[in-house]
Amino acid sequence: MDPALGEQTPINRRLRNLLQTHLKQLEPELLHPETNAVLIEQGDLADSLLLLQQGRLTIEIHQSGNPSRTIAVVGEGAVLGEMALFGIGETRHSARVRVMDAGTELLRFSREALQSSILFDAELAAEMLLISSERCRNSNLMINLLLDGIDATTRGDASALASICSELRQGPDSMEQAANHLEHLLKVAAPPRLET
Repeated sequence: MDPALGEQTPINRRLRNLLQTHLKQLEPELLHPETNAVLIEQGDLADSLLLLQQGRLTIEIHQSGNPSRTIAVVGEGAVLGEMALFGIGETRHSARVRVMDAGTELLRFSREALQSSILFDAELAAEMLLISSERCRNSNLMINLLLDGIDATTRGDASALASICSELRQGPDSMEQAANHLEHLLKVAAPPRLET
């Protein structure tokens, strides 16, 4: 499965197995939300972790004055909200998580239960940190592609921009939109050709 869509990386499989090992102590809540239900709201207090058992979720970010943008679509095995475990004080969610599919099933683990388990299981703590680190790495790659695309557009390098836009289109819808904008900007900025 494509990690960008399904999050079925070896790290997530290990974390899922570790969470299953602690299932009795963690006492997660089983959720069957409706399609389009918001599970996590950007800016709300982060107090739980979600493990997607079935279905797909969209992760969206909303910046003041701009429409919401989808930054990822995740599937079975995805773990969301892990930053709630490592924040000090009132950690807030940085994105909205919304249900895409009917029949979606999740487990919700409370922050308190997970923090207690992490105290006694260093492997669980390490896997949580690896997931956060992997997400940061993927975000950095997308940021770098966007910056390279801006640079190629500024230089008028259509060949480099085509390659960059091809990679951007493999990401979520918002990256495809960014690729379209960059290509449009290159066309607008290109000087008209004189016919001879």
